[in-house]
Amino acid sequence: MREITLALSGGAARGAYHLGVLQFIEENDIHVNAISATSIGAVIGASWLSGVSAKEQLAIFKSKEFKKVFSFNFFRKSIYSIDTNAKILDRLVLKKNIQNLEIPFFVTAIDINSGKNIYFDSGDLKTLCFASSALVPIFAPVKYNGYKLADGGFIDHIPIQPLKSFPFELVGVNLHPIYQSEVKDSIFSYIKRVLYISMYRDSFEAKVNCDIYITSKKLLDYSIFSFNHFDKLFELGYQDAKEKFSSKL
Repeated sequence: MREITLALSGGAARGAYHLGVLQFIEENDIHVNAISATSIGAVIGASWLSGVSAKEQLAIFKSKEFKKVFSFNFFRKSIYSIDTNAKILDRLVLKKNIQNLEIPFFVTAIDINSGKNIYFDSGDLKTLCFASSALVPIFAPVKYNGYKLADGGFIDHIPIQPLKSFPFELVGVNLHPIYQSEVKDSIFSYIKRVLYISMYRDSFEAKVNCDIYITSKKLLDYSIFSFNHFDKLFELGYQDAKEKFSSKL
């Protein structure tokens, strides 16, 4: 049996790519010994470790019920709000606490008061997933145990640090690939590129330190806020996982 640990990045609607990778893992003799994740990666990782399969999650994300979870917030603390009591979310995350999961799980979020990046390995699973996905100003920060938490991807986009001590292959999945690009000679192009590189700079470290690093330039063709391409992203993730795992045999 092949044994790995898995780091899942953020990327909102591109998360269906994660599901394709997990589908390949499910179908093959691959055992996941720990997961570290942020943002949508945390939601998907928590759901999967709760016992919800990749294809079951895909069906939930594509459902009309799931889309109704989000509503315009008229710029009161955030642009959009999430109905955290929606029943569909109970079908997505089945366990109450991180400690209830059978394997180690680490959720990354930042405390915007202190600026610290925190790896949670215990606590309320659903709340911490919401916190890790709180992409300010799209969504409001989440108050939890004295912290004011926001999207962990702001500081640690591919949280491999908690997995370095495990004696297994480290697999990282990145929904925000950085590729060499010819930047236009304009101030706005420079600012956009520098901010992008700054936010996802840890992707370079992850690429070097992961035994298997799964991503695709094709991900850039899909908006992180579009719900229209889940099936294509799922298939892309599956095929890229198949290629990467096969090349490391």
